[in-house]
Amino acid sequence: MELDHVVILVEDPDAAQRQWRDAGFNVAPGGVHADGLTHNALICFADGSYIELLAFRTQAGTAHRWERFRAFPGPIDYAIMLHDLPAFVQQVNGRGLGYTPPIEGGRQRPDGVTIRWRTSWPPQGAEGLPFLIEDLTPRELRVPAGEHRNHPNGAQRIAELIVAVNDPDRATHDLAALLSSAVMSTDGPHAFALGSAMLYICRLSEYPALARRGPGPASLTVALAGSGLWQYPNVKG
Repeated sequence: MELDHVVILVEDPDAAQRQWRDAGFNVAPGGVHADGLTHNALICFADGSYIELLAFRTQAGTAHRWERFRAFPGPIDYAIMLHDLPAFVQQVNGRGLGYTPPIEGGRQRPDGVTIRWRTSWPPQGAEGLPFLIEDLTPRELRVPAGEHRNHPNGAQRIAELIVAVNDPDRATHDLAALLSSAVMSTDGPHAFALGSAMLYICRLSEYPALARRGPGPASLTVALAGSGLWQYPNVKG
């Protein structure tokens, strides 16, 4: 099972895109989501994963799932890619996880191309679990390839994602049920492999900067060409 993308909420999309370009990343246009509430830009990597720079298009007070993060820009969620989402949801819900039935969504790219997908979401209050996504249109329409995946700083892939939760043992149990895989580390943070990325589950109290925001992704690390690493953001301490 592979990491599809990490969602980073930004307040000013133009400023955010400039900052990422200044850091050596190639930022691709995304588009406006079907609900009209958000729009995005993408940082795509050679392994097919990407970072989504997402911004609200409306004033506060919407019913959007990520509305509660509006005051806390930064990493807010992550997704895993599936190929038969309805069957998978039925399977994992048989393990007691409580994912929603698949819901269709999409966005329109700046060139007018409409992209469709379906998603399933963990139950409200579940900590550490990703949302699930399956493409209904060709994935290369949603995640552009070619020159969009070439970065001046040599970025190759998302190497690590740290998710901070109140109860790491519970989150680890739920992730093991979702991924049908054993925990890779019991000495230190619990770890899971998501394709070429590593997912680490840490205790929220280790990240004071996230105390008001609550559980969710804390930081990600991008692997650069050679042995270089680039972390965003540095929130611990």
